[in-house]
Amino acid sequence: MPYSKVLASDIMNAEPPHCHMDTLVEIVAKRFADEDVSGMLVVDDDQRLLGVITESDLIDQQRNLHVPTAIALFDMVIPMGEARFEQELLNMQAMTVGDLVQIDVVSVNVDQDLNDIASIMGDKHIHHLPVLDADGDGDTVVGLICKHDVIKALVHNR
Repeated sequence: MPYSKVLASDIMNAEPPHCHMDTLVEIVAKRFADEDVSGMLVVDDDQRLLGVITESDLIDQQRNLHVPTAIALFDMVIPMGEARFEQELLNMQAMTVGDLVQIDVVSVNVDQDLNDIASIMGDKHIHHLPVLDADGDGDTVVGLICKHDVIKALVHNR
């Protein structure tokens, strides 16, 4: 099958991992680890796309956590800023997807061909591409394409 005949509907995950804006970040992180996924669609109750959250979003947030510094004076270690660290840790535990979600999301419809999908992902450096319903209101999620899906399609449709 030529690449131009392979459509998003042929290679997408029709049951993509998803969550809601109010889902705790720690739950999403656990799902990433347990389900071996690197990104998740953020949808409303009607499965309309609101955004995408990825492992990179979680890692970037973790990077912003300030570890308390300490000074050693003789045999004593005196923590500096420990209260700030504890507060940031508490804030992170209460953080929701809505605090980190990428809402400016590029998507494709089910009829988009593989060449277009590969070009979009390459040109825009996108790893997770939501697939939206072309027949309905245009913002209902019907699938998700990851870079791995594109690579598999390119290899198997030569």
